[in-house]
Amino acid sequence: MGTRLEKPKGNIGARVTYEWQDRGTEAEQLQVSITQGTTASNMAMLSVWMVLWLGLEAAVLYFWLQGSSEGNAAVGYAIYSAFWAFFAFRIGKVLIWRMRGREVITVDRRGISIALVFGQRGLPDFFAHGAYKGLSRIEENPTQILRTFEKAFWSMGGETLQFSGGKRTMVFGKQLSDRDADGLLRLMRPATQRLSRKADSA
Repeated sequence: MGTRLEKPKGNIGARVTYEWQDRGTEAEQLQVSITQGTTASNMAMLSVWMVLWLGLEAAVLYFWLQGSSEGNAAVGYAIYSAFWAFFAFRIGKVLIWRMRGREVITVDRRGISIALVFGQRGLPDFFAHGAYKGLSRIEENPTQILRTFEKAFWSMGGETLQFSGGKRTMVFGKQLSDRDADGLLRLMRPATQRLSRKADSA
């Protein structure tokens, strides 16, 4: 079951792809990409949600401009617009994430980096070997309602793997199934251990 993960490249489920590059050299690295697409029906609902949200703002703005812009009306509209802008940003970000987003994980002799990439852009978090520990699954707690919402298609949460780096806990593997998360863990654990040993012996 684990032998297929020793291949130069391959897939883990439908969303995870991996590839070994420059194996046996000092530049050896494992690259993992986790796509964030969802079903066509979910994308349609996100798109409709965004359009309706924009329409709501347009309607409120129209009626506000027809009335008085002084006193409590202006203050109320300012407060409403702040809330509207916050949720518009959240919805828009998730929509773009589902269309173009992916998690990119790179393991080499220096350490491990994890980036949330939109299209071709993403700022990675880097952890040197020895500066992190405890690569493991995130234990599910069915009593945590928030955790259920994080796994929904309208959320960018729902991470399945984690490790600690100093005072920080790094989480990744968004909304993977149990089988895919376990497969990714079986790939990454020996990879980090082997590349870390090679760095120590260099």
